[in-house]
Amino acid sequence: MFQGGDSRQTSYRLLLITLWLTLIVLAVEVGAGLARQSLCLMAESLHTLIDGYSTVLSIAAVSSRQRVMGREVWGHGRAEAAGALVMAAFLGFAGVSLLTLALQQMERATQGKAVTFLVQLDPPIIYLVAAIVLVAMGFSLFCKFRARSSSSLAFKLNASHYVQDAWLSLAVLVGLVGIARGYTWLDPLLALLLTPMAARGFWRVLNAQLPMLLRPTAIAPEAIAQIVQQVEGVTRCTRILSRGMVGRQLWIELDLVLHPDYMSVADQVGEQVEGAIRDRYGPVRTQIWVEESRFAPPPAFDPVPPPPDFPTPDRESDWL
Repeated sequence: MFQGGDSRQTSYRLLLITLWLTLIVLAVEVGAGLARQSLCLMAESLHTLIDGYSTVLSIAAVSSRQRVMGREVWGHGRAEAAGALVMAAFLGFAGVSLLTLALQQMERATQGKAVTFLVQLDPPIIYLVAAIVLVAMGFSLFCKFRARSSSSLAFKLNASHYVQDAWLSLAVLVGLVGIARGYTWLDPLLALLLTPMAARGFWRVLNAQLPMLLRPTAIAPEAIAQIVQQVEGVTRCTRILSRGMVGRQLWIELDLVLHPDYMSVADQVGEQVEGAIRDRYGPVRTQIWVEESRFAPPPAFDPVPPPPDFPTPDRESDWL
């Protein structure tokens, strides 16, 4: 089991290794695709690029100093949002270009014209791509296994994304074998299938890690304060911050002001506060600062003073 800082460091190192493997796979796929004019490999490289983008997001979440537990699901600011827009623009341009070329080749083939299937794959290229892809797949399965005992949500999301794309990589390898055996029409056909699926994969990454790109307030501070102040011993709740997504994972930070009589059991009060929030909003991680109330506790009852113009008798004769 991962514990505390060891979990964060382990997740960070595994994510770095994943990123380097992804970059190697991307370089091989792009190089082989350009050298052998394979639309299929170029379309597969879009999926690998999305895998790398997912890994970068996860590394940012785990390594950020603002994420003291390495498992929060909200983001860092404008840089990640700008990165998402750049990725979307590049994928859109590359995807449209690949679809256009693939459609042109398939159209010429169906019309009986001279087919321009320029792809030329030989066994060494296939062996190289297969070796690199299989190594990356094996490591992704290892990360999926380690993610079960990790507390890092970002690491789990990234490992899950890689494993979901594993079957697609196997299908591409089978298609490359068919292309090398002379079925060159598989190259544009696979490109037509893989390119729209890249858009789906990119949306899946954004949907799973979208809170990592924004900083919205998850819950109104007034709603949290109302729940917290119902816990016995809490006199006031201030500086309430909430991030994340309700029902998936929340991070809540707040200051508690406790009655002096409850300072000795502040830990138990904090656990009750976290439990009350979890019962209402689902999975949550909290960071709570506790301070003692500066005001003296009110008396059990407030004596009613006599009116100012009505003298308080101090002797029985004063009533006569």
